Amino acid sequence: MRDLHIYLTNPFDDPHISMDELVAFGTDHLARLIANNPGAVFAARITATTAALTGVGSAFTDDKTKLALRESKKLAKDAFRKALPAAVGKIYGAVEAQFGESGPQMKECFPKGRTVFSNCTDGALGEELQTLVNGVTDYQAQLGAPVLAAATALLTNWNAVFQTSETATGGKSSAQGAKNSARQALQLELFKNLLTLALNFPDQPEQLDVYMQQSLLQPHTPSTSTPPAPAPTPVPGP
Repeated sequence: MRDLHIYLTNPFDDPHISMDELVAFGTDHLARLIANNPGAVFAARITATTAALTGVGSAFTDDKTKLALRESKKLAKDAFRKALPAAVGKIYGAVEAQFGESGPQMKECFPKGRTVFSNCTDGALGEELQTLVNGVTDYQAQLGAPVLAAATALLTNWNAVFQTSETATGGKSSAQGAKNSARQALQLELFKNLLTLALNFPDQPEQLDVYMQQSLLQPHTPSTSTPPAPAPTPVPGP
């Protein structure tokens, strides 16, 4: 006897089924349900399946939007870091010109030198810029307001760029979660449809082909067999 547990296991949860395959199957299956709905017996299933497919479409469209947002924020962050060494170099030059390369003021403003601004991680950059601002603030009278304004602008701009970048990256998890939830919802509705078909067509497995095209859930690979050579063209007789 077959193990009865298998009939309560959702076959659409198979991780080998791609999202494209699941959507193709679900769309085709919905059309078949609508076309073969005697007495509106599948009306509730049609409504639920339509909603699940709509949810998948919305989640994946939303993810593309968030992906574009993440990419734009990453470009802004990368551009800031690329331009940062030159901007820091100007401040370094102003401090050096005022106090000399070996002066203690230089050590206070640049305790790790200039290379740290190029080599540190994104997470540490804000702290390094804050140290620079603190040092320049202490010597504002000698360095002048423009130097302090330049250092402060770097910190302010970095915080803005980094914050939006991190927010956009966080959005990736949110979008991925929406995609996963939408896929799971579709998988569940398709399973309910399968059980509903079994309830309406007991001991009639041939009816499954009317409503579900299982081949759409299987990967399709192009044939590698060599096609037969074409037959020779007949030569007209004399």
